[in-house]
Amino acid sequence: MGTITESCWIDSHAHLTMFEPDEVVATLDRAADAGVVGVLIPATGPDDLERTLALGREHGSRVSIAVGTHPHDASSLDRASKQRLTRVLDEPGVVAVGEIGLDYHYMNSPREDQLQALEWQLDLALEANLPVILHNRDSWEDLESLLVRRTGLLRGVCHSFTEGPDRVRKVMKLGLYVGVSGMVTFRQAHNIREMAAAVDIDRLLVETDSPFLAPVPHRGKRNEPSFIPFVGRAVAQELGLSVDEVAAGTTANVERLFGFRPEL
Repeated sequence: MGTITESCWIDSHAHLTMFEPDEVVATLDRAADAGVVGVLIPATGPDDLERTLALGREHGSRVSIAVGTHPHDASSLDRASKQRLTRVLDEPGVVAVGEIGLDYHYMNSPREDQLQALEWQLDLALEANLPVILHNRDSWEDLESLLVRRTGLLRGVCHSFTEGPDRVRKVMKLGLYVGVSGMVTFRQAHNIREMAAAVDIDRLLVETDSPFLAPVPHRGKRNEPSFIPFVGRAVAQELGLSVDEVAAGTTANVERLFGFRPEL
């Protein structure tokens, strides 16, 4: 695989805990060769929390991490899990609460459990003065309601956003950032491209959501952070900007939102 740009990128969302442990170093090396200087790794719940923390310790300035409970696992957020999450917020490398949110498509946890877990984690982030990484699928109305109540207080990103240009403008009005994934390259994903074209460059992040959603020309393969330049190039086309402008803007946005400044 060749590098399509000499620009520097940060992958703002990659689940490297879903890679085999002996693959992570090579994965980060390939990313560096492609100009990806940093990767933000979100936890999804109790099952991968410890490994997420370990990746933060092992890979230092190459990665930052977020800790949280995904809506799929919302029912597991019991008292002990809440205590553990609260304690680890001060660990080195933790820059956000995430991946948290709502998912009414799969309903792996009941709606009420998801809402309670999200409310608690939003308030946890506010108490800790940390941004959030938000998941949303078929749940926009409830998510928006919770976010509106915290307008002007909450910082964060709606990751791999798919809700279209009108709702993306609402996200930005709430003061949040928008994460665009490899779906922007999918042939039939016209709504994602319309949404990307409506995002202000100072509110834009790019992400892989590895190992999912590999961009064209790697669609169907396991996604990884080295593919981020393909996402950035597609976004640049929609915004009418150069690839370098999108790389510089999105990297600055990650640094501003998460305080994540990888060592080049």
